[in-house]
Amino acid sequence: MFDEMKICTNFMRGMVSKVISGALKKKTGCNVAVQLNDLNAKVKDGKAHVHLDIDAELNQEELMKLIAIMGLN
Repeated sequence: MFDEMKICTNFMRGMVSKVISGALKKKTGCNVAVQLNDLNAKVKDGKAHVHLDIDAELNQEELMKLIAIMGLN
C-alpha cells in the first residue's frame, strides 16, 4: 500500500504556515513567522516519510529561547 500527500497550493501552504506559527507561539511563547514552501508525506508499508521545506524568521532572543527549550545549549 502506498499513500502520498502533497500540499502545493499557495492557499493551503499559507494556512499550514499560520497553524505552525500559532502552535509555536502557544507552546513556546515565541513569535516565529513560518513560511511553508513544500510538504510531502508518503506512507509505504506502514512507514511514513515526511519532507518539509520551511523558512522561519524570528529575532535572536527568541532563537536562543527555542534552542534552550530543545535542550541544545
